[in-house]
Amino acid sequence: MGHGGAAMWPAGTIGDGSDANGGSLRSIAVFGYSRLTRACVEALIRWGYRVKLFCPSGDRGLFDGLMTDLSAPVAYFDGMDGDELAEAMDAFQPDFLLSIIFNHRIPDHILERPRFGAVNVHPAPLPAFRTANAWFWPLRRGVTRSEIVVHHMTREWDRGNILVRVSFKLNAAETQGTYTAKVISHAATVMGRLDPLLRSPPLPAGEPQGEGRYYPAVKLLDLFIDFQDSTASVEALVRACNPQHGAQAIFRKTNIEVSEAAFAEGEPEAPGTIRIRDGRPLVSCADGLLELRVLKEPYEGVFSGERFVRFYRVEDGEMLHHISALGDDERLRGFVG
Repeated sequence: MGHGGAAMWPAGTIGDGSDANGGSLRSIAVFGYSRLTRACVEALIRWGYRVKLFCPSGDRGLFDGLMTDLSAPVAYFDGMDGDELAEAMDAFQPDFLLSIIFNHRIPDHILERPRFGAVNVHPAPLPAFRTANAWFWPLRRGVTRSEIVVHHMTREWDRGNILVRVSFKLNAAETQGTYTAKVISHAATVMGRLDPLLRSPPLPAGEPQGEGRYYPAVKLLDLFIDFQDSTASVEALVRACNPQHGAQAIFRKTNIEVSEAAFAEGEPEAPGTIRIRDGRPLVSCADGLLELRVLKEPYEGVFSGERFVRFYRVEDGEMLHHISALGDDERLRGFVG
């Protein structure tokens, strides 16, 4: 990623692995594989940190697709509880462990191995959104600001004291894809805030989180639109799914995906009722109407709302349903399993 005209190294560091006072910068064991992970690692390497990447062998395909060409060695290991990981950590002797979008729980005995502690980068507000699906739930719940949070790692998921918060605004059209891009764009800022803490251990105790909420892993059922919800809730779900999943609805006993919806004027009818207005499909929710602007039939293509109406000859008064409306013996073509 480019430097955008900013200084290559944060204040107080130079680019040869030393701080401004001649002291050695720290070694960091990094667990994770995502575009955010890569952006954070690139910043740490630029600033002279000694980074080693750790990846379970079973995740190597995903890891290699995202984390290649970095100037950092990689330790592959058989499993989180095996001897290989512990041996690799002991051989590296890291000062810190940094988890950035990692799909496995790191065992306590691994968290205890770094000299100065283990921290996690969480791309959603804490304690409000404790979840492995941090790209989804903030948008699903309609928040207007989000955060990237760095916190101590403990035995309890996303519960450690907070060291760094970087806040950013969400606009009304934000999608899961733009949310992800916005988080990645703040990677160097987050690492820059963490940098002075890494260079001056031990880490501070941090800010206790207090009470919060855990959100579960996103299941298929979470992607289905319930037209008995408000227009704001349905529209938020559509954006939270776009472009990774597709918000789901049942049309003529087959699932379709809604990729874009917009608020429309008019009085609602029975939830899920489709009305055709000037060739455009509008659907009733609990408190109003939404125009369905972009739809996808998983096996047949992506359509504008108008084209969907014409191609499938949608009739005024047809219905969109939640998955619960189907009987147990229904079989869906294109069902996303």
